[in-house]
Amino acid sequence: MKKCALFLLFPWILVCADTPPPPKENVAGIANYGAVTLDSLQGAGLVKLNGTSVLNTAHFDGSFLANDVRIGALEVSGEANLTAAIIGQKSFIFGSLQAVRSTFSKPLTLLTQKAVFTGCKIESIIVKKDTACKGKQVLELKLGTIVDGSIEFESGKGEVVLFPGSQVLGPITGGKVLKKF
Repeated sequence: MKKCALFLLFPWILVCADTPPPPKENVAGIANYGAVTLDSLQGAGLVKLNGTSVLNTAHFDGSFLANDVRIGALEVSGEANLTAAIIGQKSFIFGSLQAVRSTFSKPLTLLTQKAVFTGCKIESIIVKKDTACKGKQVLELKLGTIVDGSIEFESGKGEVVLFPGSQVLGPITGGKVLKKF
């Protein structure tokens, strides 16, 4: 019996051994990805993802547009527009951010003058001091966006604009809250 059981397991092991790991991608210019799974992705220019999964880090310099994506860790220097995104690890966005129906499962670090969240769930937010910004750094939380933890503005000149249904469950330091009705 043991030989038969071993024989039955052996073909499965061969199939698993022949499965290649997801590819690592490095692109420049304009790139579009559909429903594929990648180990990691690095891009410069305009990168669009639609239904894509990136298991580890996705790093972009330029414009990043994403719809229905799953990403391990996200790093963007430029512009990020996310819809129905799930980010599993820490995220760093240095530039503008608009997120709709997206989840940031770990702390989100921003260096921005303004970020807009619509129907999002965020673990916590740190807004780095932008030395080029003389005015306020603004976070807009719309349509039921929930920040489970804290929001920290390192500049001391932060503003959280809370629209109806949105909440910050932790403390806000270095900024004030404005409620919209």
